[in-house]
Amino acid sequence: MQSRVFTCCFLLLLFGVSVRANNLAISNVNRTGVNRNIITADISWENSWYVSGIPRNNDAVWIFVKFRECNTGGPWHHALLSTTMANHSFSSGITFATPITTLNRFGIPGNNNTGVMIRRNGYGIGDITGESIGLQIVGSTDGTAMADSAEYDINVLGIEMVYIPSEAFYIGDGTSTYHLFTSGTNPRLPYRVTSENAVTISTGQSGYNVTIPSTYPKGFSSFYIMKYEITQGQYVDFLNTIDPGYALNRAYIYNAYMYNMQQSGNTYSSNYPNRAMTYMSYTDLLSYLDWAALRPVSEMEFEKACRGPLDFVPGEQAWGEVTFIQARNVTGTVSGQEVCTDSAANLHYYGSDYYCHGGAFGASSYGPLEVGIFARDTTLTREGTGATYYGLMEMSGNAIELCVQVNANNSNPSTPSTYTGLWGDGILSALGEFNTTAWGGGEPFVMKGGSWTHDENRSRVSDRSYINYTAASYSTRDNYRGGRGCR
Repeated sequence: MQSRVFTCCFLLLLFGVSVRANNLAISNVNRTGVNRNIITADISWENSWYVSGIPRNNDAVWIFVKFRECNTGGPWHHALLSTTMANHSFSSGITFATPITTLNRFGIPGNNNTGVMIRRNGYGIGDITGESIGLQIVGSTDGTAMADSAEYDINVLGIEMVYIPSEAFYIGDGTSTYHLFTSGTNPRLPYRVTSENAVTISTGQSGYNVTIPSTYPKGFSSFYIMKYEITQGQYVDFLNTIDPGYALNRAYIYNAYMYNMQQSGNTYSSNYPNRAMTYMSYTDLLSYLDWAALRPVSEMEFEKACRGPLDFVPGEQAWGEVTFIQARNVTGTVSGQEVCTDSAANLHYYGSDYYCHGGAFGASSYGPLEVGIFARDTTLTREGTGATYYGLMEMSGNAIELCVQVNANNSNPSTPSTYTGLWGDGILSALGEFNTTAWGGGEPFVMKGGSWTHDENRSRVSDRSYINYTAASYSTRDNYRGGRGCR
């Protein structure tokens, strides 16, 4: 994610532009219009696509706006955007991917016009450069209006996303630990998801079945999901645009295992803005997603985003194969310019060599790599870049990803999750925590995809070794925990 801030006194670039991954740049933010309620900005990002053939999807950028009155030290507000698309402007190379609406995923109105999803305008592949947007602000989720007579710090933020189209897919792979499967089958057969209707499947735990309600997002319907894992730079953006008291609860100031988080007064920074965020508790993740008006990924959506509509492969990694090449060596010491020099490496895991070497890692060190580091060449296969069927990166290895579990009770695995997939509203509770009650607060979560500290079996798409993490684990921070969100 990149952000630009338009301030009362000057234009300030918060973070430098990445030349490899998380490669989004937002610049030249201005406030204009008769009522000074139009926010304009320029936007560029690399490796964009919109294809009419398989896999029939596109990448996109989720754009949202935070503002606060200047010189008051007051709170940041999350802007609401006009639902009349003619009130917004896009230059010729980009357009909105979905109309802005107040309706949630069930068609119920509310403050859901919290941002806009934009994509390239027309089919094609390549970089998006120097395009412009103009967004009309109509209020904020906490009810604070942007007065035309007042001056504001305005932060325009963006997160790279990927569209996952509606189509059937398999859940489970027939071999991974605790994988979900078709009830009553022996050997255990993966289950083919063909709708969002209620479904009964086996949890893989001692024969327990769970009937998942229609409200739980199963992955059959279309959704957008983050192209990359949340980065340390993105998390810094989060900390710097919430109440300083909230940030104290959400920040972990530490420098080890290729994680760096620093604090100077009420300002946070990281030396590794393009590296995957770790030491992220489940409460941290949910709070970040609520702030960004996104939502957590269900474990079924995780598998859909990896496998797509293809047949399952027993023990497959995110690129649809069981084969992999360990990443060990990197060059570059500037965040955003690191390169993995191992030919065709696609998995950062605890293999034959626990360490990485070179570049920022020095002679030997360990920790997560930069997001998208294996996206070396668009002509390579999925296996060559480590990409999922739809083009997501690092769904296997690097940082393990915290997802919403299908069952909601550790002592009784047949109890279904109450998660309904509603989006966050951009604001947090008085404790600086997520406050979207429809996310099933207190229910267990599952960790998917493995990490740099786990062996290759944990990075399998269907592996569920790390299930039933209850509310007691919501505040746990480890050097391998991260995640991503969706909408």
